Formats: sequence, structure tokens, C-alpha cells
Amino acid sequence: MYAFVAAWLPGTEGLGVTDVLYGDYGFTGKLSRTWFKSVDQLPMNVGDTHYDPLFPFGFGLMTEPAC
Repeated sequence: MYAFVAAWLPGTEGLGVTDVLYGDYGFTGKLSRTWFKSVDQLPMNVGDTHYDPLFPFGFGLMTEPAC
């Protein structure tokens, strides 16, 4: 798998999601919350000694538009 995009219920902004997926615009995405590996890790806070999430808060990337 090269990429994973979580765009739950984009509503009226769905066309913006397709513009990015088809390469009309560069993609920018950052997580607004931590994705845990399992519920056994809860509660988890940044700085905890056992902090080892699947994807940390703010994880993301940026790409250039396709030519």
C-alpha cells in the first residue's frame, strides 16, 4: 500500500477530496488525534513512558500536484 487517506464524510467538500486524489492539487494531511495500536494502550498521553502509538498526533505528509 502506497498511501491511506481517511476522509470520513466530506459532505459538500467531497469535490475537494477528489481534486487531491486525482492529482489536480497537492495533498496535505495531518492527524488531529493519535491513532493507538490497541485499546490496551489507553489512556495514552504524549510524554508518557509507554507512548508508542500506531500514528502519533500531527503525523502526516505533503505532496506536489501531479503534472
